[in-house]
Amino acid sequence: MSIFSRIFKVGQAAANKAIDKMEKPEIMLEQAIRDKDKQIMEAKKSVQGCIATERQTKAMLEKEKAEKLSWEQKAEMALKAGKEELAVKALQRATEHEQKMTTLETQWQSQRAAVDELKKEIIKMGDELAEFKRNKDFIIAQSKAAQVKKDIYEAKARISNNNKADDLMARMKAKAERQSYEADAAKELSEVSGGGGDALEKEFESMGASGGASVEVNDKLAALKAKLGTA
Repeated sequence: MSIFSRIFKVGQAAANKAIDKMEKPEIMLEQAIRDKDKQIMEAKKSVQGCIATERQTKAMLEKEKAEKLSWEQKAEMALKAGKEELAVKALQRATEHEQKMTTLETQWQSQRAAVDELKKEIIKMGDELAEFKRNKDFIIAQSKAAQVKKDIYEAKARISNNNKADDLMARMKAKAERQSYEADAAKELSEVSGGGGDALEKEFESMGASGGASVEVNDKLAALKAKLGTA
């Protein structure tokens, strides 16, 4: 992975981390996109410098080729003119340029390969940023959906905690009902026991409370007393 890809990935990771904590995802995503654009622009400037160096090396290489060819032609002209010594000197100069040309050729090939690779990385970064821009709305929607889901679970948790209050109310209601039943039982028991008095007297009082015996019953009672001599 090139230095530019690493820079882009680090920025992308930072943006993802920010998304996890942000309140307004659209604002943070717009800032992340601006940061990516800035990173790509800086990367392009660096690549432009590399391209300029590669072009300069290529120009020097072409110049050395031309010089080599020129001195070879001069050597040929000197040899045709019968000046062999001058031809040798011209060939020596051509050799010097050929040596420089060989060194520059190696440098240029290396620089060109590096520039081609950097160009690919710039294109890749641009594609990744374009994809990021296309998916911005989707990422925002996902973030909001996750927040809604979180809110739902928190609401459920609060409702679950409120069950404690419901349980307390149910227990208090059951206790009140029990006390009501106990009060009814106490009343019933009080009526049965008569408050601790003579049960027989209570019974006769109850008979008296019924409005008194009938005339027929009184006549029979008088006859019973006469028979027993208790009248």
